[in-house]
Amino acid sequence: MNSAHRFRFFVFFYVLMIMLGITAISHAKEVVLVDSPEVTCVAEEGAGKLYQVGEHPVLVMEGTPEEMGYQHGKLLAKEIHHIIREGYMPKALWNRGYSKEYVNAQSARMEAFFPESAKEELRGITRGVQEKGYDITYEEIRLGITQAEILHFPPDGPPACSNFACWGKWTTDGRLLHGRNLDWNIKGDAQDSHLILVWRPTGGKPFMMIGWAAGIGSVSGMNSQGITMGEMTLPSPDVTFDGLPLFLQMRLLLETCSTLDESVAFMENCSRTTGWNFIIGDGKIPDGRALETDAKYCTVYGPEDEKENERTGHWGMKDMVRRTNHPVGMDQLLRLGIAMGEEFNITISSESDVETLLPLLKGQNTWQRYECISKEIEKRAGAVDVKEAIEMLAITPVYNDATLHSMVFDPTNNVVYVANAGNNPPVTATDRPYTRIDLNPWFK
Repeated sequence: MNSAHRFRFFVFFYVLMIMLGITAISHAKEVVLVDSPEVTCVAEEGAGKLYQVGEHPVLVMEGTPEEMGYQHGKLLAKEIHHIIREGYMPKALWNRGYSKEYVNAQSARMEAFFPESAKEELRGITRGVQEKGYDITYEEIRLGITQAEILHFPPDGPPACSNFACWGKWTTDGRLLHGRNLDWNIKGDAQDSHLILVWRPTGGKPFMMIGWAAGIGSVSGMNSQGITMGEMTLPSPDVTFDGLPLFLQMRLLLETCSTLDESVAFMENCSRTTGWNFIIGDGKIPDGRALETDAKYCTVYGPEDEKENERTGHWGMKDMVRRTNHPVGMDQLLRLGIAMGEEFNITISSESDVETLLPLLKGQNTWQRYECISKEIEKRAGAVDVKEAIEMLAITPVYNDATLHSMVFDPTNNVVYVANAGNNPPVTATDRPYTRIDLNPWFK
C-alpha cells in the first residue's frame, strides 16, 4: 500500500468511526425509580388537558387533528415560543450555520408527503399559539417534525442511540420490555421543552410519544395496542429529503397499527428519507423486530435471524432484538462500504472486503454497545425486570454523557418509565430518576 493510499485508508476509517460513534465512558448506574409520582391537572383547553406527573409534563389531546393541535398550541404556547425562538431550534440550527432558506426548502420537500391530517394538526398548533399572543408561523411549527432529517447532515453530527426489546426467556414473567436511550446533544436546551404527548383521536385508538413542545411526532413511543417503537441513526448512502420525515413515520405507525405485522408493513411501504434503525415491539404476542432502513431499503430482522451472523460480528438471539447505530446485515454494510470507499478512493467491492475490515469495525463504540447489550442480557435469563432493563441502559459503553431521554416501555401494563436530561448544569438522562407514567387512564 503506497503512502497516498494508506493516508486515504486512515481518513476513511476516521470518518467511519465518527459516523458509527466512538465515545466510551466508564460508568456504574444506581437506579432511582419514582413509582408513585403525584399527578396534577394544571390546565385545560376544551377536551385537552395538561398534567404534571412528577417532574414530567403530560399533554393529553382529544378530538380531530385540528382540535388536538389547537389544544397543544393553546396549552403550551409559552413553551413552544421558547423552543422555536430561544431554546433548542436556534441553538441546533441557526447558531450552527444552517440557513433558514435551506431548512425551509427541505422542510417543504418533506411536507409534500404529509397526510392532510398532519397539516391540520400543525395548523391547529399555529392557531393556538397565535391566539395566546405569540407571533409564530406555520413554517416554524412544521420544523418540529422535519428537523431530524436536516440535522442528519453537516454541520451537525448524527447522534448515537441504543434500543433493545426482550421477552420470554429473559424477563421475570415473560412480558416484553423495551429499553431505549436517545443520545443527543443535552447542551442545546431541548430537555427544557420535554413533553410526554398522548393523543386520543376521534374514531381512533390512543397512543403516546415522548417528545417536545410543538412536535406532532417524535422518536420514542407506544400505543394502546401494545406496540412500542424507538429509532437510532444509521449511516447510509441512500438518502433523500423527498419522503415522510422520521417523526411522522413513527407517529403514523403508532396511530394506525395494531399488530407487529402491520407495523413492519407500514415501514416497508412508507416513503422513507434518511438512514434509521428501528426496534418495534408488540407486547400482546410478545415479539419484536429490528429494522434497518433508508430511502431505498427496509431490511427486517426477527429473533435468531440468520442475517444477523458472525460474518459481520453479530449474532441472533432468542426472544430479543437490539440495535445501535450501524448496519448489522452484510448487504447494508457492503453498500455503506462501497459508497464511502468511492468517496476516499478505497476499493471495497465484495463481502470479503467487509470481513477483512471487521476487526477495525468491531472496535467502534456502536459495535461495543451492541455487544454489551447482548452479553448483559445473556447474564440475566429470567431476571430482567424494569430495574434491570434500566441498569442495562447505563452500563458502559451503552452509557452516554449526552442522553436526552431514556425509558423502558412496559406495554403489557400500559406503563412507561421515563428519565429526562437535566439542565443548568446539563445532566445526562440516565443519571436522573426514572418516573413511572401510568397511561391506563388515557389509553381507555
